[in-house]
Amino acid sequence: RNRCRRQFWQFTNNGTDVVKFVETQLHWADAVVAGPGISQSDLSERMLYELLKRIQVPCLCDADALNLLSKHPDWWKLVQSPLVITPHLGEMARLTGRPITEIRDRLVQIAQEFAMEHQITVVLKDARTITAQPDGQSYINVSGNHGMATAGAGDVLSGVVGALLAQKLDIYLAAALGVFIHGLAGDAAAERVGHCAMMASDIVDGLMDVLRKQEDTKRQ
Repeated sequence: RNRCRRQFWQFTNNGTDVVKFVETQLHWADAVVAGPGISQSDLSERMLYELLKRIQVPCLCDADALNLLSKHPDWWKLVQSPLVITPHLGEMARLTGRPITEIRDRLVQIAQEFAMEHQITVVLKDARTITAQPDGQSYINVSGNHGMATAGAGDVLSGVVGALLAQKLDIYLAAALGVFIHGLAGDAAAERVGHCAMMASDIVDGLMDVLRKQEDTKRQ
């Protein structure tokens, strides 16, 4: 069983080792998830810029990567690799400059428009998450529950989709399937701990339940 290694890095302020770090990590990576926990510091800004400029493997941007992209709309042109973004309504409002109320009212249309404009896959997170691809097609997810509106749940989703991207699935399939599996994991977590008490770690545990059921089904 392959597991992602846990690593921590400390950088100097001159940015030289940021370039070295990005180049070194991209050398072995099958996919990249960028954004969760990176902050919007000058160093993180430099790292994201260097990443987007160099990356050749599928990439998912979430959280502060999206906040940084909203400050630098010209950076979309840097990306030459398949890209997935996973904004919640607030992040999408910053990316588009539109009010949250409009985005909520036109969820599918706005996700589709943004995907087509930037030729990327958009996972617009809400009670019914929308996955939109550049050709105008979209998928409305039906798994999941309101207990998943908890801190860290979006980071888990990024990890699930990132893992599928690393297995070289079609980028739209990886995004849509990842959202569905993530929702099933949330449903499994709700059965175990309830909606009100659910934490992101419960969704991770739910993933094991979902994958175990899939393996059992294959054996039958």
